Amino acid sequence: MRLTSDRKRGTKKRCAGTAVVLALLVAFGIGQAWVYFTGVLNPNNKGTVIDSVTVVPPDTTFQTAGWQGQGVKHDTFVFPDLPQWPTDLWVYGTINGLPAATHIVDPEGHKWYPFGVGTIVPFVMFHDYVAVEEPRSAVDPRPRLAVSPSVVTEQMTVRLQPVGTSRPVVQIHDAVGNVVRSLGCTTGADGTATATWNREDDRGRLVPEGVYFCRYAGAGVVAVRKVLVAH
Repeated sequence: MRLTSDRKRGTKKRCAGTAVVLALLVAFGIGQAWVYFTGVLNPNNKGTVIDSVTVVPPDTTFQTAGWQGQGVKHDTFVFPDLPQWPTDLWVYGTINGLPAATHIVDPEGHKWYPFGVGTIVPFVMFHDYVAVEEPRSAVDPRPRLAVSPSVVTEQMTVRLQPVGTSRPVVQIHDAVGNVVRSLGCTTGADGTATATWNREDDRGRLVPEGVYFCRYAGAGVVAVRKVLVAH
């Protein structure tokens, strides 16, 4: 399928944005990073199962076993690396046991699309993000920085194994590297530092939906974790 000029510009813009994020990760001190295409499912109080997704380009159908949800808990599925942002998506599955399908033309990143037909239906969203790998210590297998949940719809908890003696601070960066929130952590008796984030910036405003990075730096140690904010 040939891309129109508008689609080409959109693809170039997304690639340029990804390049910026990768450059920022290098500046953050992270050695390895990958770009992934990911889907997010909001079951919207329906028993929802996504069986497969056809992505164009490259005109490939991906079996998405395990991508399902009930209630309001979001679920994600990571697709293999794609050559470019899709121009068409066909999503197939079931809602409460009944077949459902949705065709999304020119999908926009971080935008919810209804899955199925009706007044109250589940929603799906697609986005690309940069995943980072933090080198693991041979003597301490605990992750330096952990966040939960990774898809933030209300509040996120940060857990940290800090280094040094100063009070640990975790910064929340947007996808282009701007610091939107600084979180002062409280350190417990076991040495673990914790903080919470309610999706607000330093001025008390809800941040836009999208990809954000939690970053901790101290005494030469850098740890970064990616999260997705969805309202």
